[in-house]
Amino acid sequence: MVIDMRVRFALVALLVLAGLVLAGCTQEEKKTLTIGVIVPETGIFSTAGKAMKNSAMLAEEHIKKYGLSDYEVKVIFADGGSSPEQAKSAFMELAKQADIIVGAYSSDQAVVCAEAAKETGKIYIVSVASTGQIERMVEDGNRYVFRNSYNTTYWGYLAGEFLSISGAERYYFVGYDPLKTFNQGMLKAFEGKAKAEKVGEVYYKSTKVSPDDYAIKAEEVAKATTSRDVVILGDPGGTAIQFVKAYRKAGGEGLIYSVGGVLALPPILKKIDVDYIAFQSAALESTEKSELTKAYFSDYREKYGEEANNFAGLLTYDAVLIAAQAWKGDIEKTISALEKGEFKGAAGIYRFNEKHQALWGSERLKGVIAEYVDGRIEVLYPEEYKTSDVVWP
Repeated sequence: MVIDMRVRFALVALLVLAGLVLAGCTQEEKKTLTIGVIVPETGIFSTAGKAMKNSAMLAEEHIKKYGLSDYEVKVIFADGGSSPEQAKSAFMELAKQADIIVGAYSSDQAVVCAEAAKETGKIYIVSVASTGQIERMVEDGNRYVFRNSYNTTYWGYLAGEFLSISGAERYYFVGYDPLKTFNQGMLKAFEGKAKAEKVGEVYYKSTKVSPDDYAIKAEEVAKATTSRDVVILGDPGGTAIQFVKAYRKAGGEGLIYSVGGVLALPPILKKIDVDYIAFQSAALESTEKSELTKAYFSDYREKYGEEANNFAGLLTYDAVLIAAQAWKGDIEKTISALEKGEFKGAAGIYRFNEKHQALWGSERLKGVIAEYVDGRIEVLYPEEYKTSDVVWP
């Protein structure tokens, strides 16, 4: 009888222990969050893709370092290339493993990924593309899509803000043909409101399509502009560097305003020896919008040996952080958290409107306009970070 009682006690203890072990395993699984990131590792957007991948890996480290999630976060990647088909394939690949997906580059890619999000029931955070179609898809019932990057209207707003603070009377718009939809949307957002007169609009092709087209267009723009005109450059990629060189070589004297990208990177600006570039960015190291701002820029520099001013990289970093802060272990609960909550990033504090668009232009989330002059970066906008007025030649 005593032996039976001991055996029974031992069996009960073993069952309790087994239950605790199983509960522990289940709890550990619930504590894991996998974030998929679509990056253009190949194709015409690969320069931005490198910055996006680097930033996403840094975000993974910072989430743990700064205690931004209750979950063990793991970031995984898929190559979105430069076409919608490649991006869709990358999304579907990641959907098999990831809880939330962020990234992709162009507007066409983001649209097909948004469609795939609805198809698979996965939350998708658009971290780069700006097309208004994303907001329309949300209005039409796609609850799975959010965007932390600018929409096209805000890109145009910043360009218009620069024209205003510079006091320019004329401008020439130079776009990049592979991003023509984005460029035209941006232009449309400010051309009716800007006091400055538009004296021209041109788009150069990818060097892979036409190697010398940027130089031909640069000569056209140089002939049509003066030292008191602003040249708004809508190409964030490497060809923008070649255009600037060709424009100056052709005698172009206009003040150049870039949407950012490679022309927001001090080492690049020093290397090409430009006298002046104005550019926009989501954040700069000197614009400490949160405690993560300086951490992002300094740690990126230390980890990768280069500056972190790339818009696509910074906003992908923030998208990963937002995903980690919002995740509640369940799709529906996470959607609700994204719709109602506030989320900390390097660019500021994010909130989303009814169209699931980040509220850029709000008090705690503003883009930055800066100028590179005499080898240093000066902030022109927002006013609270301003260190200089626009310096004309």
